[in-house]
Amino acid sequence: MGIVLKNRNFLKLWIGQIVSNIGDEVAFFGLGVLVVFSWKGTALDLSIVMASSSLPVLLFGPFVGVFVDRWNKQLTMIAADLIRAFLALFFIFCTSVIQLAIVVFLLATVSRFFYPARASIIPEIMKEENLVEANSFSQMTYMLSVILGPVIATPMIYILGYTWIFIFDSSSYVFSAIMISLMIYEHKARKEMKKPLEELIDGLKYIWNNPTVRLLILIFSIVMLFVGGLNVAFSIYIRDVVHMGVGGYGALEVLFGIGTVVGSISTGFLAGRFSPGKMVLTGILGIGIMILILGILPTPWVALIFGGFMIGYFVGYLNAPATAIFQKAIKEEFRGRVFSAQGAIIQGATLISIVVIGLLINYFGIIPIILFSSSVLIFLSIALIFSKASKVLNEGE
Repeated sequence: MGIVLKNRNFLKLWIGQIVSNIGDEVAFFGLGVLVVFSWKGTALDLSIVMASSSLPVLLFGPFVGVFVDRWNKQLTMIAADLIRAFLALFFIFCTSVIQLAIVVFLLATVSRFFYPARASIIPEIMKEENLVEANSFSQMTYMLSVILGPVIATPMIYILGYTWIFIFDSSSYVFSAIMISLMIYEHKARKEMKKPLEELIDGLKYIWNNPTVRLLILIFSIVMLFVGGLNVAFSIYIRDVVHMGVGGYGALEVLFGIGTVVGSISTGFLAGRFSPGKMVLTGILGIGIMILILGILPTPWVALIFGGFMIGYFVGYLNAPATAIFQKAIKEEFRGRVFSAQGAIIQGATLISIVVIGLLINYFGIIPIILFSSSVLIFLSIALIFSKASKVLNEGE
């Protein structure tokens, strides 16, 4: 990890991101508490807000990647941060779920420019042999923000109210923009550029013709199709099944963050011993088993340990190697388009999952949906582990 932080550009990017991520998590936690506990919202209400964050990825994701590949990635991130700082303030004036959803939609739209630019710039400022460690460190520090988000947000809600949560989020974007502006980065302008639509088609062809990228996107799309909407279920699960209030909801988020940090740290130690492909597939299996336990033993302690810490552990365990597989398998000139298209495809599956699971919970209840989704995840991961999937994923390195 020390080698990663010795890279001055990565250090500045990381400092900016950990602050803005904390701001995001404070606001995200505040939105969840506002809808579920203050407004007594239903699973469908929460689904609407969450779906609004996924919709821009589906609508604009692939097209955004074309421009990310063309533009200066550093300036793209700075501009996106400043626009998001402005938009976050509009949460203060929201009085309904629909208004919240509109602001979330606008924020997520601007974020479509930021995240592919960040994912694309990391391989440019880091050596290839340090990518797994860099991604592991980024994931670990992101999940530190997941831990700190509820810890900061809970007293802010009780003492200061929701307004200051959203002011805090806005300020964090400004800080991130300042840190990114301090990076020393030279944009390499592409000499040959086609029309945007032609470049989009080229990017999609590149994904289809790259077995490693194609398989990884397919795997995560199927996973998110069945479990992406469970974020909706977990909030209602805490409130209605195990009967824990805002404090329990916050504790679950904190333990999830701690678990992800531990998982990310373990990834750094295990990166040289196990292939990234094998780590991704076993991580998916672990998540499926933990979700199954939640459905079989719905108690507060099970929710905190298995639904919080252990699911977080396996998320942290698989994210860094998955990102490294992408970064190594994709040529530099295609990274923006591929990362954007990947986000659009996976978020499309997530959006479908959010809407469908939100509706199914109202008809069948939470437990049957959790049991079904986890069973599919376990079956899928076992089938992939005993297939050639791991070998195909590692061929992209």
